[in-house]
This record gives sequence, structure tokens and C-alpha cells, in this order.
Amino acid sequence: MESITDAGVHAQLDDGVLVVTLDDGERNALRPASFAALEQALDHDARAIVLAGRPGVLTAGLDVKWMAAHGRQGTAEVLTALGRCLMRWWTDPRPTVCAATGHAVAAGTLLAMACDHAVAADDGYWGLTETRIDFEMPMFGIALARANVRADRLEDLMLPGARIDAAAAVEAGYADELGRPDDVPDRAMERARELTDLPARAYARTKQRLRSETAGTVLDHLDADVAEVTAHLDDPPSA
Repeated sequence: MESITDAGVHAQLDDGVLVVTLDDGERNALRPASFAALEQALDHDARAIVLAGRPGVLTAGLDVKWMAAHGRQGTAEVLTALGRCLMRWWTDPRPTVCAATGHAVAAGTLLAMACDHAVAADDGYWGLTETRIDFEMPMFGIALARANVRADRLEDLMLPGARIDAAAAVEAGYADELGRPDDVPDRAMERARELTDLPARAYARTKQRLRSETAGTVLDHLDADVAEVTAHLDDPPSA
């Protein structure tokens, strides 16, 4: 099975593991169609899912050129799509592993944290850098950060929108392990197969118990939260 969308999202089944690859030939900038394709990929039957990027980059974040062209309404649309996509990945009952093949900034860091395990290429940069472009962090980002990032690093990283290297990302909790860029996809696949050896029912139910309440709260308030985050925007972020 292979499905390729026009949003730069490719999905292929590899012996029971669904490999979902972001590859638009450039920086994997994300727009609403990207998140729709990422959610659609989860409809495939698979024992586990690996989310990967193209060589050198998982994603550099949201497509700010698209946002600039579509104004405040478009910015709200892409943030809403991002929030729904993240919560869908975070609560998928199957094991999910991120193969961060390079830079994973902003939405890239969020997507990695929405997976159960993230392997980071040792030459990539990470960070929730929203503050640097005068953007408030939506509640879905705060929820994922609280679930992943060390408590003693959370505010020091998020408030200034710090950009950090991959080793620091692992130390802080954005990712779980380092790998050489060429080794990251194979290691992510290996980890996915390790997780499929666990009892699937217990894995899924424990994940639900850990995350469903927080995800439900995020989704219940998503529209209002995005409206608040974008209310001050006279102009969307510039590229």
C-alpha cells in the first residue's frame, strides 16, 4: 500500500509498520492540507507508525508564506488544524515513533513530542520558538510540552522560544535519543518494532489513561484558544 498526497505527505506500509514521510522537496513547511494528510494517514491499518522527514529536516514549522497570504483567518485555520492533528497523533492507540531526520523546529518539535518516542539526528536544531516571532503558544503546545519536557527546563525553554541543538533537545525531553542522520530512520523502525512486541491492548489502554483527559480538554477549548491566540494579529507572521 502506498498513498501520496499533494501536501508532501507520503505513507507506505512496511511489514505492518506504517511509515509516514514528510517530503515536499524543500523545508517541509506545513499548512492545513499537510495536517489533513497526516490525520488521513492514521486511518491506515498498521501495528505501529513511524513519522519521518526528508534528509536534513523533519519540518521547519508552519508555512508562514501561506499564513501571510491568507491573513488572520488562515492563521487561525492552520493552528486549528495543527492542534487537531497533534491530539490525533498523541492519542493514537498504536505505538508511534518519530524519525527526526534533521531540524525539527516549532511544529516539528510538537509533532515529535506527539509521538511516543522520538529519535533525533545529531545535527538538527529543535525548539518551541513561537515567542521569537511574537506568537503565543496555544494550549495544545503547552500540554505536549508539559507531558514531555523536564519540569525544571519547561519555562526556561518556552518563554524565550529557545532554539537548541539535538543533544540538548534529548536532555530536555523534546526527543528521546540521538542518532547519526543516516541511522535515524532504521533506529526509529527498530524502536517501533520493539514497541509492537508489547501487548497491544494494554499499551493502547494505558496510553488512553495517560493522555485522553488532557487531549479532550485541549480539543474542547481549541477553537476558543486559537481565537484568543490570533485576536491581536493585525498582520500574520511574515516569512
